[in-house]
Amino acid sequence: MSDGRESVLDAMDWLLDSFESDAAVSYAEVGGVYQEKTDLVVTDDGPRDATEFTETGVWLRVFADGAADYRYTNALDEESLQDVADRAIRSGRVLAQEEPGRFDAYTTHRGTHGGWANEGIHARALDEKVAVIEEGLAAAADLDLDRRWANYADAHVEEAVGTTTGSVVRTTLDRAEVTLSLSLADGPKVSRHAGSTEGDAFLDEMRDAFAAAAADARSLSNADPVDAPSGETTVALSPAAAGQLFHFVSHYLETDTRYMGMSPYAVGDRIGPEDLDVEDTVHAGSWAARAYDAEVKPTTPARLVSDGRIERLLHNTTTAAEEGAYPAGNSVPSLGFTEPPRIHARHLEVAAGDADAAALREGADVYVERFKSPWFRDEFERVQREGLFPPSALYAKDIDRKSEDRPDCGSAEFPVAEAYRLDDGERAGRVDGLAVEYTPDVLRTISRVGEARGTVTGVCEKHKSRLPFAVTAPGVRLEAPIRAKE
Repeated sequence: MSDGRESVLDAMDWLLDSFESDAAVSYAEVGGVYQEKTDLVVTDDGPRDATEFTETGVWLRVFADGAADYRYTNALDEESLQDVADRAIRSGRVLAQEEPGRFDAYTTHRGTHGGWANEGIHARALDEKVAVIEEGLAAAADLDLDRRWANYADAHVEEAVGTTTGSVVRTTLDRAEVTLSLSLADGPKVSRHAGSTEGDAFLDEMRDAFAAAAADARSLSNADPVDAPSGETTVALSPAAAGQLFHFVSHYLETDTRYMGMSPYAVGDRIGPEDLDVEDTVHAGSWAARAYDAEVKPTTPARLVSDGRIERLLHNTTTAAEEGAYPAGNSVPSLGFTEPPRIHARHLEVAAGDADAAALREGADVYVERFKSPWFRDEFERVQREGLFPPSALYAKDIDRKSEDRPDCGSAEFPVAEAYRLDDGERAGRVDGLAVEYTPDVLRTISRVGEARGTVTGVCEKHKSRLPFAVTAPGVRLEAPIRAKE
């Protein structure tokens, strides 16, 4: 870290020394974070809530009595650090986790990573960022809109992470994102997310995202609403909609989700057709890219699905030790570091097929461009996904022991955000108010995989931790029940 960040490093060193000398602590990770951040909202009335600020803090994950606790604080004085350290140790003790967590006490990592930005996003003036967003919103000036707005945020992050086993890494990351919303007066709301870790190059990428969103909104506005079919239907998904679906499915490949009894899948299960291959990767400059995870593990590719069968699950160090696997850096820090890291995919890559656009839509009744957020059928699953959860992955087994069988687990309703009725493969009007029913066997009905791929990005919430995700996927054709959404 550069000059002026010494207080963060001093706090990090103080905590590591404290944990190393405390007999109650078996292992700890401590991160010191310096961030230069921008937050702004732009509407038809111009920019508002435009702020630039610096944030410093430390995060810590502590193993005590076999359970882990996570804390983040901006208070870096010794008294405050002692208080947060004591709270973390006590929390681990009182959790009364039945199985002790395991961690990597045998390997030491020393590394640095300078990020993927040629020029940092923090070097560009706030006025310039506002101007790019206003220019982007102007691309939709010809549309009849009830509302248009954009929420932009960026952070130049300098982070150092150390562990009580001697690992130390230092990283720099320029992460920027924008969420755009165009509410059509005569149609649905068009929402888009774009994000990148390429630094100021994102400003040019953002212009393209705004133009593409305006074009999609124009197509929806020009299409007449028509009736949609119901019941079992042949559905073609765009690369973006397919990406949203594969991101949803990846949650069931997280080991802690499986430990909680919420996954309908296991390693070796057939999940899709023989030409379905899915990897979790780390794209240079991707919105979800990191060089190291929260456990100081290098982020490496992991093949999740091969020839339609699940090959492995997503792990952190604890679950990998439990399963005799090796972690690939999937302990993903939450955005802002205020909540615990979680086991999560980084950038999913779904292999392309050989179907062109015409072949993909052939025989399909509905073409889905985008979904809204899914609604889980199982109440227990809904509550657990939205609720707080300790940062100790094996505690998921304790939850599973106390719960009953859940036959609806892994089933969800996907409300459609943007979709069209198809007639001989061509768009024949807009369909609104639809929902596609997902069950664990839906991916096995995939009959065509597209040759063209697209990337969708976003922010996912897992047990209150906000996590970045990205998926590059082709469009697919599948069979699923659809119904009118009330």
